[in-house]
Amino acid sequence: GGGGAAAAAAAAAAAAAATSVQITLASPPGAEELLLDPGAGASLCFDYINNGSCTRLRTGGACKYRHLSRTHPDVIADRIRQGKLNPAAAAQLLAQAQAG
Repeated sequence: GGGGAAAAAAAAAAAAAATSVQITLASPPGAEELLLDPGAGASLCFDYINNGSCTRLRTGGACKYRHLSRTHPDVIADRIRQGKLNPAAAAQLLAQAQAG
């Protein structure tokens, strides 16, 4: 099938669109999540996770960190590793995120 090629083309178009997103002080809250995720190897942007906004991006700078929602599985896993969230509460957050 040609489905794989179509999916690859769609992914490439989405990546190109994501890299052209410009975040400013006027951007709506959470706009940082529209940026291309640098991947699991990159650290998390704690400014964004804790405050819902990345100061570096909103002041015209660059940010090499991941901008993920507080309910993203990678954010929850990091909070467990840091001892800020117990596994039972983490499971509840993940269930809520999947439900809605």
